[in-house]
Amino acid sequence: MKKKRNTNQKKKRHINFNIKINLLQLSLIVSLFGIFLLLLISNVFQVKQITISEINTKQLNKHIMTYGQITNIRNFEDSDFQIIILKDSSGEITITIDKIVNLENNQNITVIGKITEYQGELQVKADKIFSKD
Repeated sequence: MKKKRNTNQKKKRHINFNIKINLLQLSLIVSLFGIFLLLLISNVFQVKQITISEINTKQLNKHIMTYGQITNIRNFEDSDFQIIILKDSSGEITITIDKIVNLENNQNITVIGKITEYQGELQVKADKIFSKD
């Protein structure tokens, strides 16, 4: 009777061990699939690059990429906020960013961000700013 109990306990441990391995394998597969899916989505849904004159109200709350030359910078260090006026050959637009970035007037930059509206004017709330110089 004791041997039968030991055998049953060993079977239960063996089953528990198999379940743990299967859950580990399953979680690894799901994690790898998730990473693969994120990579695929990031390559498929790339941000569209447009000129400043192409920015319009149909693009409100959509992400875009634009480029141009800085004509004015206003830093608000107490609130860690920056307003940049960006100009290209087609027009100019206000760029806002929620941190102080080391930029200079006449510097060429590329901005990735979301089109927003403030006091009736379109602007770009920047997610990333890259220097083109």
